[in-house]
Amino acid sequence: MQLSQRSGLLGGVALTAGATVLLEIVLTRLFSAIYGNHLAFLAISLSLFGVGLGGVLLYVAPSLARPPHLFARLAALAALASAGTLAAVIVLLYLKPIQDLAPRALLQIAAVYLVSSIPFVLGGIILAAAIRHAARDMARLYLVNLFAAAVGGVAALAALKVGAPRAGLLIAILFALGGVFFWLGARASGGLISPRERRGSGALVATFVLGSLVLLLGDLGAPWLKLPNLRFQALSRVEYQAWNEQALITVERLRSGAAWMRFDGTDSTPIFDAKTNPPAHTDELGYVLHKAAGPVLLIGALGGSPIRDALKAGQTDIHVSEINGDVVTRVLRDRYAGLTDHLLDRPEVHVAVADGRNYARRATFLFKSIVLSHAESRAATAVGALSLRETPLYTVEAFRDFLGRLTPDGTLVVTRSETELDRLLALSGAALHQSGAADPKAHLFACNHEQATTVLLKRSPLDRQEIQALRTYCRKNRFTESFSPDQARTDLRHRLVTPTEARAAAESAPTDLTPPSDDRPFFFYDVPPRRLFQVLRDVKLLKTEQNGLLTLATLFVVSAVLALLFLVLPVFLRRPARPLPPDRGPRVRALLFFPCLGAGFVLVEIALVQHFVLLLGHPVYALTAVLVILLFSAGIGSLLTAGIPAHLAARAASWRAQLLVLLLAAAALGLGRLLGWGLHLPFNARLALAAGILVPLGLLMGAQAPLGVKLVATRAPTLLPWCWGLNGVASVVAIAAGTFLALHFGYSAVLLLAALIYLAASALVPPPAEQVEAPPVRSTDDGEIVEDRLELLT
Repeated sequence: MQLSQRSGLLGGVALTAGATVLLEIVLTRLFSAIYGNHLAFLAISLSLFGVGLGGVLLYVAPSLARPPHLFARLAALAALASAGTLAAVIVLLYLKPIQDLAPRALLQIAAVYLVSSIPFVLGGIILAAAIRHAARDMARLYLVNLFAAAVGGVAALAALKVGAPRAGLLIAILFALGGVFFWLGARASGGLISPRERRGSGALVATFVLGSLVLLLGDLGAPWLKLPNLRFQALSRVEYQAWNEQALITVERLRSGAAWMRFDGTDSTPIFDAKTNPPAHTDELGYVLHKAAGPVLLIGALGGSPIRDALKAGQTDIHVSEINGDVVTRVLRDRYAGLTDHLLDRPEVHVAVADGRNYARRATFLFKSIVLSHAESRAATAVGALSLRETPLYTVEAFRDFLGRLTPDGTLVVTRSETELDRLLALSGAALHQSGAADPKAHLFACNHEQATTVLLKRSPLDRQEIQALRTYCRKNRFTESFSPDQARTDLRHRLVTPTEARAAAESAPTDLTPPSDDRPFFFYDVPPRRLFQVLRDVKLLKTEQNGLLTLATLFVVSAVLALLFLVLPVFLRRPARPLPPDRGPRVRALLFFPCLGAGFVLVEIALVQHFVLLLGHPVYALTAVLVILLFSAGIGSLLTAGIPAHLAARAASWRAQLLVLLLAAAALGLGRLLGWGLHLPFNARLALAAGILVPLGLLMGAQAPLGVKLVATRAPTLLPWCWGLNGVASVVAIAAGTFLALHFGYSAVLLLAALIYLAASALVPPPAEQVEAPPVRSTDDGEIVEDRLELLT
């Protein structure tokens, strides 16, 4: 098989980029299952960290991949990335999960992070080398990179179905196949990328292609990549495991009439034996008032206990919304159908695989009661492991949506941990007030049992008979009353549900009691902005109660230090052999321009994904749509720059960045209202609306990097790996900084920050060299072609 150097390079880059994104998603799932949701946040940064370190390493040591051994070295790097993928998966699986964030545990996390970063660093070197030595074809190269990344993200949805560990073997094969393309490119003679390319041996590449295939076939025949441990769950009790794009689903063996189902070892719910009567639960408060009157909507029914409660109350029209389709098909309707006596197939039960909020909003009828069940692990909640998790069901807008889908005397019943009661009351009071309730406390009743608290919100005020009925039910079942219209229990709770005092009460509380919103959907995060620095200084508190914040702060500090080192260290590692060139200013601008591009792109991505969850009604749909549409349109934007000459590239990059600033500022101010207008459109129309918003942004963002490469290539092409490395590490800093900003001020603030960064980029666009010409070259003794061009500090 013969390939040109260009085809070999583009094919190898495509497979490497796709494998890199696929690996990032798979490692995120593994981190979440083994270490917890908060540490999964670290895996998100791995790919970008690898790009950053890979680019800087290539700048400092250009012999890692350059002519006349360019393609042979790229093939070897891809093969080593295949080996690194296997090592990362095995280390993750077989190291014992940490139980706290003691110094020893932090060292283990650091070691796991470094091992897991190896394939990303190698992939970063490959991409940086491709940009460095094929800069003239950057528009197409970046197009291929972005398209492959989008395909890799979509492929992850299917790959995770076979299990995250086994998906790691598939990724190792993809990296090795990328090496095959590079090796074929090395066999092409007379190519423009590496004119005197020396053919390397394909033995290393062949070894890892065949080795990965053998390991995969072995795992299919006799599984050896097994998950031995989880942080919050003992796998010795597990009898069923299934992976999908949302979680690792495990079900424990039947004990005391219930088999406990968990998600990533954290969220949990019982699957009761059909012969076992579930104990009375506070979730049933709505049925105390409505008896058998329906219909009722159950959100997060999961193991079926809320369905059993509804049937026990005499409900005959039960609608169940479950976002994880495998729970419905593979667990309750297949493996455990007999245990539950085919609960989901009963004529009274209607199941939809959908986001509960979206399902309620689109229903053509009103509900008598809507029930949001509690499924989070108390252990994970207690240590703050869920604080970075977005919760779109627990926002003021979500509660308003639910209240709007109730009959005039309908109820919304919400169960949370008892430690979250005050914030839940603040959220309920705000939603009721915005829905037209003059006195929200007259609509609320709460009681708790076994560390869980249920709040009932009635669309109309509770009368005395209803309050007495609820009290009688709680006393009968030994539940503790926590709030009622005539007994708020504490002054703080009374003030939180009084519209004129709620804001002052929330601001004076030691924890954040402000109601979460769609723009700031972090119900579990309870550190108010005024106490952030105080909490960050309390190491003991971070380790015991704020694990998520500790993870985020660590990522921010480490990535910021790395960004500084990546900017400064190459100055000392590659000292100039000659006097510094006179055009240092434009070169420094190039080194600042590319970090702006990386940070801005990531900030836009993380903000838009959250916004489109509401429009498209499912987190997976939103992530897939944003990933595919944004990356594909960015790739097209890159391709459209191919015909722009170098002397016009600076102007083209500048006006595109300025237009992007205007669009992002407009999105920050009005995107929420626009998406709210589109919520009632059919799905295809909502998808078209999403594309209409994302495509212009993608076209403009995708044009920046190839234009920047074109400009730098006219002046100092060996700076390109350094620029690309700074682009990657700045993206890691932006992930942490953007999340901090979203936690405290919302995603609109993240979009505004992205606009400011692109504004800075428009001012930092490096100018082209006055004369654009090919640099003189000299040949070394071994035939290697080397540019004889002065570089900044090189």
